[in-house]
Order: sequence, then structure tokens, then C-alpha cells
Amino acid sequence: MNFRILLSMAAIVAATGQAYAQYSGDALRFSQTPFGSTARFKAIGAQTGVGGDLSSVGANPAGLGLFTRSEFSLTPEFNSFTADAQYLGQRNLGRKDQMGLAHAAVVFNSTVTKPKGAQLDKGWISFNFGLGYNRTKGYGNNVTFSGTNGVNSVADYYSELATDNYGAPSTLPVGTLERMAYDNYLIGYDAAGYYFPETDVNNVQTNTTDRTGSQSEVNFAFGANYENKLYIGASIGLASINYNSYTEYIEDGYNVTEGSDYVLNFNQRQLTRGSGINAKVGAIFRPTANVRLGATFQSPTWYTIEDTYAENLDTRYSKSVNGATQYLNDEEVYDFRYKLRTPMKLSGGIGYFFGNQGFLSADVDFVDYSTINFLPSQNGDNALINDNNRDILDNYKSTVNYRVGAEYKIENIMLRGGYGVQGNPYKNLSDTDLNTSTYSGGLGYRIRNYYVDLTYQNVGFNSDVKPYTLNNGTGPIASLKNTRHNVFLTVGTRF
Repeated sequence: MNFRILLSMAAIVAATGQAYAQYSGDALRFSQTPFGSTARFKAIGAQTGVGGDLSSVGANPAGLGLFTRSEFSLTPEFNSFTADAQYLGQRNLGRKDQMGLAHAAVVFNSTVTKPKGAQLDKGWISFNFGLGYNRTKGYGNNVTFSGTNGVNSVADYYSELATDNYGAPSTLPVGTLERMAYDNYLIGYDAAGYYFPETDVNNVQTNTTDRTGSQSEVNFAFGANYENKLYIGASIGLASINYNSYTEYIEDGYNVTEGSDYVLNFNQRQLTRGSGINAKVGAIFRPTANVRLGATFQSPTWYTIEDTYAENLDTRYSKSVNGATQYLNDEEVYDFRYKLRTPMKLSGGIGYFFGNQGFLSADVDFVDYSTINFLPSQNGDNALINDNNRDILDNYKSTVNYRVGAEYKIENIMLRGGYGVQGNPYKNLSDTDLNTSTYSGGLGYRIRNYYVDLTYQNVGFNSDVKPYTLNNGTGPIASLKNTRHNVFLTVGTRF
């Protein structure tokens, strides 16, 4: 069976008069961040055992030990996201283009002064310091799907929520989604004590989600060279989250009970801001002149996060319903502040060099997403924190990421290519279709103290989106083929 990621528009609802949210999905989103890098290593992918590139500032800091001169580079990027959606037999294509700064870094070389006559390749040779900015993940995307549903309506979902959580209409708290639906005449209440949908099937459903934002790090790094054999390094990263999501669900159909056509709009918005800190330590060892072995330990990132979620439901009728044709609800806003600890990451890599002609490299990462942990902030909701920690243990697992890459030099021009897979983090879904695959290729040009690198990267994954899920597990599903096309350009100089 071909399982895919299941996401729900109604993952965050006001179900009991209090904000209820499955923040575990956000925790996974904020934990799946690759190392930031220059265009060179965006093309190659595998960098842990290579070093000698400004990508080391945000990845394996031991790679700074290979620098023999100071260096600066800047990497802008262009990315285009497309989502090819199949929903209720119809196809829609969503797209979003963005530009930004992917990477900027500088390293200062400091060669150890040795006494006259001493062997220059013995003992500590250099201590290098780096400072860099890395955009580790971008969230810009647009997903749109639409189709005619001949089986059910979102009002079926609203009626199940009301029946499961409340009694008579007088018990529906003001501001809850269930009360909004009842006040909009989308659901009714019968003598048996059940809520029921007033809407008919064969309604037209349209869902649009627009996301913006990114995650980034500022890194302070140190690397040292011991006898051109052992390179060690460490760094501190100041991480930040800026995530915005806006979703509009529109349903156009017929209200059987009220005898009128209707158009309902359910709007959601989420704004998340966070800041955190992490650390990395690494080493690269040269057992022979042609082989480099690297390892990196990245600590968890400890975040403090502020989240704002808001929703509202409005309905218009073609005929007067109880004296009006339009029913508007105030937007309900829920603020939540919490602390988040992401998983640690262990990385290992190898590079095999063909003299100065080029190299092959391979990396592997181990990440255990079941160790993600929520902690309450001041006056936090402990019950909500505990619920999401249980969700993490129930749904997430450890996984392995791997990358392979190569670089080949023809005079002043470098040819590069790479392939990588980010493993499936879901415990109960084992299909490889949940992996995220990355293909990349690029060119580099060197002339004296200057260089230019250009890389194209293709990132693809499949996912399923459910606008709503009924108690029996059914509900309409949009099957998405997601593709991100990235272009990176690095310009740099040695000094």
C-alpha cells in the first residue's frame, strides 16, 4: 500500500472553549533542517568529511581547520515551489516563487608562529575562526485544490465535533467552531440529542494554503589544524523560526433544511516565532593523503516559541435564513507559548580525493525524532504539553539520512553533482514514498583569489492533505506531488 503524509486543515480547532492544537506536527517541521551551505556543497551534498569550504561554519566546524587563508562568500538563492494536487477527480497546480539569502560567511585564518628552524607541519598549525548566516529551511509554498464532493460536507465534520463534545445548543461555548457552525445554520440539533448536517452532498470544495517564512542560524565557529592530519572544531548556533500559514476553505452547496444555496468560508492563520541555541563539535581525520574521515555531533536546539492561531467561519445564503442572508463570526485568536527541544543529530562522512583533480564523498546522519520534547513556558498549559509529547512518542521514530556527491576539476572549472535522501520519520508509515529526495548539480569557476559557484537543486516529496476527517476515518483527500526547484549562486574571495 502506498502510504503518504496525512495533514489536516482541522488539525487545530477550538473544541472545548480552549485552544487545542496538535503542535507535534510543528515540532517535526521545525526539527527537519539540513545544514546550511554554499552553492558548492548544495551541489555536492555530502560535506562532513570534506571541509575546506565556508559551509563548515554551519556544518562540521572541523572543516575550518583546512583553511590556509582567510575567505568570504555570499550566496543568494531563488526557489520555486510547485504542488500538483489531485482532489475529487480534479487537478490543480499551486506555485510560489521566492528569493532570499541562503548563506553568508567569513573565516579568518591564523597560522601558528613557530620558532626559526622548526618543522612547520608539526604540532598545531593553525587556529581559524568563522562567522556565518545560514538559511536552513524555507517555508514558502502555495497549495490549492478543488473538486465536487458527492459523499459528504464539512458540516458532517462540524456536527460530529458538536455531538462528541457538547450537549444541547445552549452548552455550545461562544467562539468555538461548533457554535459558529450552529449559528451559521450549517448544523442542526435533533430530539435524540445529536447534531446533524443541514447541507447536501455534491458541494464544491476549494482549499488554498499559503505559507511563508524560514528557519535560520547565525553560527560562531572555531577550527584547528594539527599536523595536517587531525582537524577539530566547535560552534555555537543562534537559531530562529519565522513560520506563517494561511488557509481558506470554501464550500459552495445547498442547505436542505433552510432551502437555500450557501457559500461558507473557514479561515485559519498561524504565526509562529521562535529563537533558540545549539552547539556542534566535529573532527576530520586524514589516515592517508587521499582519504578524509569526518564526524559531527549537533546538540538539540532549545527553542522558546510563541504561537498565534486564529480562525473564523462565515456563511452566505442566496435566500434569507432566519431573517438574514449573511452570518459573520468574529475571529477567535489563541496564543500559546512553549519551549521545544529538537533531536540531536549525529553525522559521519568520508571523502576520497584524486589528488587535486576532484573527490567523491558520502555522508550519513542519524536523528531520533521520538526525542522531540515540549516543555511549558510560564503559565503554560501542562495538559496540552503532555498530549503533544505523547503524540511524539506514538508517531515518530529514529531515521537515517544519507547523501553522496562528487566534484571533478577541469582546469579552472569544477563539475559537481549529488543525491540525498531524508528518511521517513513516521513510526506507523513505512513506505519509502515518505522519504524526501534531493538531486543537485552545479558548476564552479576559480580565477586567482575569486570564485563563482552555481547550483541547481531539485527537492521532491509526496503528501496527502485532508481538509477534514470524520469519526470513521473517512474524508476527502488531496494527493500532492510537491517539488521545490532551488538555484544558488555563490560569489567569494580569499584574502
